[in-house]
Amino acid sequence: MKLRETLQKHKVLLADGAMGTLLAERGKLQPGEPPELLNLSDPEAVERVHKDYLEVGSKIILTNTFGANPFKLARLGLARKLDRIIGQGCAIANQAKRGKDLLIAADIGPSGELLSPLGRITPKELADGYRKVVLSFSGSGIDFFLVETLSSIEEGRIIAETIAEKEELPIIISFTFSPGKKGPKTLLGEEPKDVVKTFEKMVFGIGTNCGSGSKEAEKVIADLRRWTNLPLWVKPNAGNPKLVKGKTVFPENPQVMASQIKPLVDAGASIIGGCCGTTPDHIAAFQKVLSDLRLFQE
Repeated sequence: MKLRETLQKHKVLLADGAMGTLLAERGKLQPGEPPELLNLSDPEAVERVHKDYLEVGSKIILTNTFGANPFKLARLGLARKLDRIIGQGCAIANQAKRGKDLLIAADIGPSGELLSPLGRITPKELADGYRKVVLSFSGSGIDFFLVETLSSIEEGRIIAETIAEKEELPIIISFTFSPGKKGPKTLLGEEPKDVVKTFEKMVFGIGTNCGSGSKEAEKVIADLRRWTNLPLWVKPNAGNPKLVKGKTVFPENPQVMASQIKPLVDAGASIIGGCCGTTPDHIAAFQKVLSDLRLFQE
């Protein structure tokens, strides 16, 4: 298994940073425009992001497909473009990878819907929709599946089972947690130990992404490590975004986030990257810390 072998070689793997917020910062996205559409309209911009992360040391890049599922695309009137968006997203990542020793993760995000009886879609409809997503990734040169930014264990379980029906590639599942007086919980009130209990025998790795920043992510990773020995994935936001003079600003600069890399490693993180608001400068700062800790090999 390439993911397992690579992780054993590097001890801690460095993933990439944000895609959507970086494209927006570079003026490539209009407000409300889905980043995945740039796979079709401006593939060079997407490839540039991949290459910029690779140049500063990332060993894992995520396909620009986070929102490419039938449910989100249908709300935008783009459901018919699912296969093209995913296919092109994978092609762009493979083009950026050419000649480099790295891994490509098939990035899969949540549906944005609540399952019945809380919401309007049934478990079968969710599984049918994500079956189309998995088929679109088939034979595309990816190394593993990342199902991320989840807030519902049940949704994550259905997606993971749907992937496993069709593919033998490893799966990493990642949840977004909010801080609380009684510890981190998902939007639906589920705790890290609940995630581990559900997924420990189903997936290669478990983790957390997005959220309120790197310090809170450390608490989640430490909590997850209490319950499992699986590889732990972490990709925190660069803090809670604020609106400053009409512009979204993320408060955690590369130095601030880099100061949390050793605590994340000490807490048990196996794969570290960045989510919203992070840039190649952040990932370069992470790489330096990991190199200083002798956990990163060129």
